[in-house]
Amino acid sequence: MTKVSRKILPEDKIGLYVDEFWRAITLLESKEEVRAFFRDIITSTERVMLAKRLQIAKLLYQGADYSFIKKELNVSNTAITSVARWFDSFGEGYKLIVPRLLALSKKKKLPKIWTNNSQAQLLAGAIALGARGIRGQVIKRTKRRSAAK
Repeated sequence: MTKVSRKILPEDKIGLYVDEFWRAITLLESKEEVRAFFRDIITSTERVMLAKRLQIAKLLYQGADYSFIKKELNVSNTAITSVARWFDSFGEGYKLIVPRLLALSKKKKLPKIWTNNSQAQLLAGAIALGARGIRGQVIKRTKRRSAAK
């Protein structure tokens, strides 16, 4: 789990730093620039975590039930509930981006494997965010699950 340093900063400085972070993101002009920036600023684990949250929101938006999401994304009920609560209570960002992503996937006419398989969508999202080595991890988990059955 990501932790904040024990060295406390004054609230006004935190506000300035967070504002500058948002400003930095708005200065990025292409997908490649966004990918490069986030590769530098967050870990591969954090990228996968964010990609999973987005996929949970996307599946909830599409009406998927918890058991399907849990199985497809290998996440806990707690993770799903957390995203669902945020999505329902606040979720302005999710409500902006999820419909746009769905519209984009329809425009591009992605192969069925990408539109009907959440694990493939998660992999595509993680790759898009620059997660290195995630494909191998997904394949290993899939093989372990198959072997366990």
